[in-house]
Amino acid sequence: MEAIIVLAALLAVVFSGPAPALETSPEEDGANMKYFLKEGSDGLYEIEDPVNAEVDTRASEADLSYYFYSRNTIGDFSVTSSSLSDLRDTDFNVQRQTLFIIHGWTNNYQSLVNTVVRSAVLPRLDVNVFVVDWSPIAAGNYLSAQGEGPDFVKSLESTYGLNLSTVTFVGYSLGAHVAGNAGAALDGRVAQIVGLDPAGPLFFVSNTNNRLDPTDGQFVQVIHTNSGQMGISASIGDSDYFPNGGSRQAGCGSDQSCSHARAVYYYAEAIESSTNLFEATLCDSYSDFSDGRCRSNSKSVMGGFGVDTRASGDYYLDTASSAPYALG
Repeated sequence: MEAIIVLAALLAVVFSGPAPALETSPEEDGANMKYFLKEGSDGLYEIEDPVNAEVDTRASEADLSYYFYSRNTIGDFSVTSSSLSDLRDTDFNVQRQTLFIIHGWTNNYQSLVNTVVRSAVLPRLDVNVFVVDWSPIAAGNYLSAQGEGPDFVKSLESTYGLNLSTVTFVGYSLGAHVAGNAGAALDGRVAQIVGLDPAGPLFFVSNTNNRLDPTDGQFVQVIHTNSGQMGISASIGDSDYFPNGGSRQAGCGSDQSCSHARAVYYYAEAIESSTNLFEATLCDSYSDFSDGRCRSNSKSVMGGFGVDTRASGDYYLDTASSAPYALG
């Protein structure tokens, strides 16, 4: 599980005087996140200073690998841009829908979002799944990692005739912005991009060049579960969903990592269940939703492999504190 525990208030007191507010304005979202911790493979936490970190510009397509999965694929089938022809040894088929899953900072292809979402999809849908491993870049400092994105899809398009109208990107945390960067590089032609609690630190609403935004795909859905902390609080998609208000999730208490990761579990559950749905209501705020002021407003279902492309605006809903989370 990705653990980027934001400690702006505490660490800013120690290192830089008065602590900045964790809840920033939409125009400054991420501006005050000066220090946070990242969890290493040994379970110990290290201070990350993204503002003063040196940017590593050596990242390239060679740092990216892709793991192909389908209903008939056994094990992890690795492929890179230079070994694209190896896909002919699989049942990859451009006539199917194709899903790319993109992990977050300090993660790899075996991380939470990849395993949970892939396990939800393949037993139920006959699709191509590519798990993107950008761990050589993601293992670096946060500032350099946030600007990287895969363009492997271009090779599939030119070599195999992949139609981008059949492609979905799903990215978690920093991976949501990587998905946005990749979508932008493809001129926004990817059918759908789903951002699972897109990372907040150092991402500004006014700067769309390095973050997920509606122009990155034909439709962009965003699920916010730890907004204003590890996740961005502003609405950055065609439709944005704020379960339990979007900041703290039921059953997580003050555990930000739990709330942050909950977006992954909501998305996976939405794929797994065709009856118990995450029905959300269009509303101006969670308080208005909770007070019943939006009951007559339009509804939309959050998540699922084929997201609700008719939805537009901000949607609110409540969930259970443990799985199954959907109440609809």
